[in-house]
Amino acid sequence: MYYFHITVELDTDRNFQSAEGTLSEVDEETLLSSENEDTIRYFTFNVNKVVENSYDSFTWLTQSTDYFWAMDIVNINHEYEFIYKFVVEYFKNNPEDYLWFDDAEWYYTADDIFRLSQRPYNPKWCSEKVI
Repeated sequence: MYYFHITVELDTDRNFQSAEGTLSEVDEETLLSSENEDTIRYFTFNVNKVVENSYDSFTWLTQSTDYFWAMDIVNINHEYEFIYKFVVEYFKNNPEDYLWFDDAEWYYTADDIFRLSQRPYNPKWCSEKVI
């Protein structure tokens, strides 16, 4: 089971501005009280609304295709298979989205992820496009 721990920031008109959170395999109380986070699978993420004058690693995608935000996964803690399982589930509800790794010259579509999920887990999935 996955647990989302998320904090959302809204502007004065109650429009989404940003969010930060954690996806973990344990509930929030266990995650916060754990003295050894290395034994818990988790990753953190940031979601920021892109504004007209913003520039970040997603600008090439957001400006060229009119996307308005992107999720930035950080603090991976070498949990690539855990993230992969989340990504497969994520694309079931978000088939129009893309998965891009910072500085990579390639990305995955939802269809790519679905085809990849039909094969045995490939640990190279996040360092090179394997489909």
